[in-house]
Amino acid sequence: MVTVAFVCLGNICRSPMAEAIMRQRLKDRGIEGIEVQSRGTGRWNLGEPPHPGTQDILDEHDVPYDGMISELFTADDDFDYIIAMDQSNVDNIRQINPNLQGQLFKLLEFSNMEETDVPDPYYTNNFEGVYEMVQSSCDNLIDFIVKDANLGEE
Repeated sequence: MVTVAFVCLGNICRSPMAEAIMRQRLKDRGIEGIEVQSRGTGRWNLGEPPHPGTQDILDEHDVPYDGMISELFTADDDFDYIIAMDQSNVDNIRQINPNLQGQLFKLLEFSNMEETDVPDPYYTNNFEGVYEMVQSSCDNLIDFIVKDANLGEE
């Protein structure tokens, strides 16, 4: 089983959105063997469901997020791929676990966009724009993981 964790600051906006979209795209493409989770680097939202703005945009696009709650990224987390939403998340992840074993990327490394960081809609309120950024990156990320981990599509 290949493991993937999306990581943002509070794990209520960007990373759970990415987790839900990635799960849906894997299902749509019939790809098994990839387990997707999300985490945050800050403690203040632990145990909370995704932000209402994230829920609304996922509902609008028929992407399920049932049972998702905010969890903390810890030094004990062991994922094959760690996908951060922005550079500050990368820096925080490296502080939490300076001896990462998995591969660490920023999500927009898998997009065709000029931007390098996914802005936090908690502050910008642009959930639609973030949805588009995340959605447009997930298929390229899936293609990369399938090739890198030698997984086959069904």
